[in-house]
Amino acid sequence: MIDLNSLLRYDEIKNLGYDTIYLEQPVADIVYFDWKNILEPPPPNTSKQTLTELQTVSSATFNRNKKDIDLVHRIDQDPDSYFIDLTDKYKLSYPVSSIQEFYSIIKPILLNIKGIWNRPRPAQLAKYYNIPIDVMVSDTHHTASYPSGHTVYSSLVALILKHVYPVIDQRKLDILVNNTAKARVLQGVHFPSDNKASIKLIKFLFNKLKDDIL
Repeated sequence: MIDLNSLLRYDEIKNLGYDTIYLEQPVADIVYFDWKNILEPPPPNTSKQTLTELQTVSSATFNRNKKDIDLVHRIDQDPDSYFIDLTDKYKLSYPVSSIQEFYSIIKPILLNIKGIWNRPRPAQLAKYYNIPIDVMVSDTHHTASYPSGHTVYSSLVALILKHVYPVIDQRKLDILVNNTAKARVLQGVHFPSDNKASIKLIKFLFNKLKDDIL
């Protein structure tokens, strides 16, 4: 016999979003390509992948050490800081104006894509699966989850630095991007697939726009 309550719950989980109204923001004229189809949809709320990711986020948030917590706070509030430390070691100036100009073009696309998919944050969905998540609450996770804005930003900074300063060890830049992605999971505010999508998005956008901006 079909359990009506289970069906209703399944439907509720399936359709759960961040609960925002999508108002598309204007995109710069130099964005001449179809940005809406760069990324595939996020994993469905009812998928095995999402359940596995929720368990990963839960485990991460309940096993944070002091180093993890310090990483979360620093990434959450100042994602530039680790990159500035690295450029300082090389005695290079941090290209703030280039980063800001590039990000100002990227940001509307990022917010629009978030609005299109309207993925719930992990903690919103986890309660339906009775999975606890210990979120470190801040004011930086009040948009839809997919993709991660912090990881988009860090990925962009890393690519700009690779382009402007090839002398910097690229592996160190990649580590900083991965640390940003890790921090957002440790904070309990992003799925791992949000971060993977962010890196894919920025690689595409950077390759399309770098010659016009840098």
